[in-house]
Amino acid sequence: MNVQRPSISDAAVRKATGKDWDEWFALLDSEGAAALPHKQIVGLLHDRGYVASSWWRQTVTVAYEHARGKRVLGQAAETGFQIGVQKTLPLAPERTWDLIISPEGRALWLGELGEMRWEKGAAYATAAGTRGEIRSVAPGERVRLTWQPPHFSGPSTLQVYLLPSGAKTAVRFHQEKLDSAETREEMRSHWRGVLAKLAELARGIE
Repeated sequence: MNVQRPSISDAAVRKATGKDWDEWFALLDSEGAAALPHKQIVGLLHDRGYVASSWWRQTVTVAYEHARGKRVLGQAAETGFQIGVQKTLPLAPERTWDLIISPEGRALWLGELGEMRWEKGAAYATAAGTRGEIRSVAPGERVRLTWQPPHFSGPSTLQVYLLPSGAKTAVRFHQEKLDSAETREEMRSHWRGVLAKLAELARGIE
């Protein structure tokens, strides 16, 4: 079988979940996950108590689907093409969240806009024409919103996660509902650039 190896290392997944990738793949094979749709695999990881974190349940499921040829790398069965990029900032989670939602910080990843209500259902529109709506928010941890710049034919889904890493915080952008592999690569470059700018801003306020 042509196994597509995950970009997250064995050491990282073992530290977070207690198993490396080969162990997860073998376990899910034994559970019959190869014949299950995405949502049922995620539910299995939850219901059996295998993975506590919702983010890691999704990550393990997607990695398994890639490894077993259930989808093209970067393409989700239900959410189109997707991309995830991550960078560690030299700030604690609380300070990182404050940075992300501050006018200066949000301008780097969301765009220039006036007051922003960080609550479910809040709509926004930036000066550059990007528009969307907040779908869920957990202050200090994550925010999920729709994100549609002018050149997109429809809305994508953008999630920003804050993952504690000692005295620092890993910030992860995960984007779904992209229309092609080309758009996925465009957004990979975009969010990497955004994270580099956020890291530079964070270093200035350490």
